[in-house]
Amino acid sequence: MAKKEKQELEEPTAPFWMTTYGDMVTLLMVFFILILSFSVIQLEKFKGAMSSMKGALGVLPENISTYKQEKPNYENEEAKTRQEILDAMINMEELIAKMGLEDLVQMEYIGDGVIVRMGDDLLFDSGEAGIKRQAYPVLNVVINTFLGKFSQIYVEGHTDNVPISSKKFPSNWELSAARALNVVKYLNSVGKIEANRLAAVGHGEHRPLVPNTSAANRAKNRRVEIYFKLDDQGTHSY
Repeated sequence: MAKKEKQELEEPTAPFWMTTYGDMVTLLMVFFILILSFSVIQLEKFKGAMSSMKGALGVLPENISTYKQEKPNYENEEAKTRQEILDAMINMEELIAKMGLEDLVQMEYIGDGVIVRMGDDLLFDSGEAGIKRQAYPVLNVVINTFLGKFSQIYVEGHTDNVPISSKKFPSNWELSAARALNVVKYLNSVGKIEANRLAAVGHGEHRPLVPNTSAANRAKNRRVEIYFKLDDQGTHSY
């Protein structure tokens, strides 16, 4: 029994240096695997970098376009246009105030444009349609303020309810229409505004601002309105 145990204890085993060698081989194998994996990663990065450089240099695969068409952001554009108009109105108010004409020139901002109202005393002699020379500076301020900000410009003539009957103007319709037309001609000739953007209309006494119950109210109703209108998207289109 003792002899058998002695034989088992004396069975040959691997030398210690072999164990160390095996560990070293394993470590080397892991090391080379890591190097290989890093090289694959670097290769992918290199390919990606080359693709980016091709794109930057204008070399792209077929059927790939660098142009991306985006829909215009009308909401932001409208807000920008609206602010530009409000700023222009403030500047014009200051100029009109310096001229001492704030009682004869008013402005109103509406959803799709601006209305500039001018009393007939500023623009015309009583019962006449010719623009007074004194009104030229005011009209020039209006032109310089709003030129290039609107697509269409409508000029509307209005009178009070006092009848007129002359060879030149049989009724208030003819008088109001002639006044509006002369303002349109001024905008076209002096302001260089294209004719296809201008229109004139006469309303006579039929669209009063206030009831024609007093001299002061009738004076308010005798007016010319210049309506500067934006296009359908709320912006100028030229």
